[in-house]
Amino acid sequence: MEVTEFPRRNRLDLNTPAEKAIHDAIQEVEKVGADPKLTDIVIMLGKAKDLLSDFIDKE
Repeated sequence: MEVTEFPRRNRLDLNTPAEKAIHDAIQEVEKVGADPKLTDIVIMLGKAKDLLSDFIDKE
């Protein structure tokens, strides 16, 4: 069986403080409730985290 490594960005223990802050912000928004606007916020924060991770991974 082949073992596949998870990307660094998906391992919270390897996230930078900035990536962790965005992750934490997503968790806090999720606690607010269910609403299409909140879903949009979570999606935008997720995209921001992905862009930050792309930048960090290129360094």
